[in-house]
Amino acid sequence: MKRVIVAVLTVFMLSLCGCSFLPSAIMESNNIETLKDWSFQSNSETNDYSLFFGLLNGNDKYIAADVDIDIRIVNDVGEEVYSATKSVTSKDFGDYESEAAGKQYLANVRIPAFDIKSGKSNNGTVYLTVYKGDAVRFDEVNCTALYCLPVADVNLSAEGLPVEIKVKGYDGSTDSVLKITNISYVYEKEYTSQLKITFSGQKIDGNSSSYDIISYKLYDSDRYLIDSSNVYLDSLNAGDKFKDDSIVVYDITPGENYTLQFDEYNW
Repeated sequence: MKRVIVAVLTVFMLSLCGCSFLPSAIMESNNIETLKDWSFQSNSETNDYSLFFGLLNGNDKYIAADVDIDIRIVNDVGEEVYSATKSVTSKDFGDYESEAAGKQYLANVRIPAFDIKSGKSNNGTVYLTVYKGDAVRFDEVNCTALYCLPVADVNLSAEGLPVEIKVKGYDGSTDSVLKITNISYVYEKEYTSQLKITFSGQKIDGNSSSYDIISYKLYDSDRYLIDSSNVYLDSLNAGDKFKDDSIVVYDITPGENYTLQFDEYNW
């Protein structure tokens, strides 16, 4: 049994994912002696991912070889979003260059984006085991997938639409009435997960004032309060339509079902 020290990890220039490394003990073989330089990256132009690794012989020279590789990807909330075994041939090897490591001769295992399940985190860990029958087998190693795994969409609904909201003055009397009829939303999930909400409707009663106030609360599927605040609508006359996009909620959980509730503002 031979022990090898894995070289410092290659960081690819256009990669959206970084990798960590662990020592790898291998079984002695006639040709392959060392596994090194494994990494994982997202390829936005081709809508897939690349899992790279290098093989060295006993003279520490990069070589190509026919091997098999077990791959599994687990995101940061413990969901296994990908698992497969792939066969690698000499045709999958080529020269790749980065500022950190220069030119290297690596295998490039391509994984289509649609093969990876959408989960609740875009970060995770890529595990790989490289082997060929009984001739050679490396211990499982891993890479960090950073901000690149597909995440599930969220769903947002609003309670009781259309809903009429009374806007009251300091003395408790009703100054105006607003009718909210529709909501729409955009879920941004590339880096900082956030939900941008737009609601629209019409002022059906009341004179123009400096502003009308609407309160809102956002709940998750377990009815936990996620966010609450007030929205201020400027200078509306009775009959005026409005559309407001000022509600932005951060740290949204992928795959979650949210409920938006509108209410009267209490002085």
